[in-house]
Amino acid sequence: MSNLKAISLSYKNTPLQVRELFSFDEGGCKNLLLSLKENFDLNEALVISTCNRTEIYYSSEIDINNSLINFLLDKTEVGKQGDLKEYFKKFDRNEDAVKYLFEVSTGLHAQVIGDIQISGQVKDAYQWSADVNMAGPFLHRLMHSIFFTNKRIVQETSFRDGAASISYAATELIDDITASNKNIKVLLIGTGEIGKDTAHNLISFGYKNFSLSNRTISKAEDLAKEIGEGNELEIIPFEKLYDDLDRFDVIISAVEVASPIL
Repeated sequence: MSNLKAISLSYKNTPLQVRELFSFDEGGCKNLLLSLKENFDLNEALVISTCNRTEIYYSSEIDINNSLINFLLDKTEVGKQGDLKEYFKKFDRNEDAVKYLFEVSTGLHAQVIGDIQISGQVKDAYQWSADVNMAGPFLHRLMHSIFFTNKRIVQETSFRDGAASISYAATELIDDITASNKNIKVLLIGTGEIGKDTAHNLISFGYKNFSLSNRTISKAEDLAKEIGEGNELEIIPFEKLYDDLDRFDVIISAVEVASPIL
């Protein structure tokens, strides 16, 4: 055991417009890790940032949770947008922080319980820590224990059966509200990780004919080839996206952007 501590900002008690202020991509997470090293002399830290949560886990004998929250507010320049400190949950005991990281990594705190995507997101966060030399002996042992636990969950339990991702749950919802009508016209915008998962789920649910649109049209074309056998998939150039939206019964947006596109 070490002295793991953490701060968490999650969908459970934080509105979307606040979570978006603290959302970081790969480059942002790595820069934040380096800033933590420089400003707080930390040698082990993990930053998990998804659409549902932003969390910092760190190993330190000193509790710097309040200082980290103030640092985040200053770094993201949102300190003047009201008192946002109330949204942060703090874990100042090693046992509590470790337990919570296990629970997050296995999908217990996901919007869709057991979401299979969270384990990949945590692996990415761990890799980014390693890339900037912020993963030390304790974090290495902890993360490999978490990954081993995830493997056992998949192999030995039925926890991940059913609607185990946001994209699967979205497809289930579409199937429900359209009374399983497979002839409806569906437009999927975005062919990244979640977009690909959604496309595969649409196929598995029996929606063989739908349209794809992506900023980089070649990526939409690649996905169409990947799942296109026996299916009629239309590619709509992103710049023509708004020309005929009204011909679709269902539109799914899986685009990672700072503000809504529709």
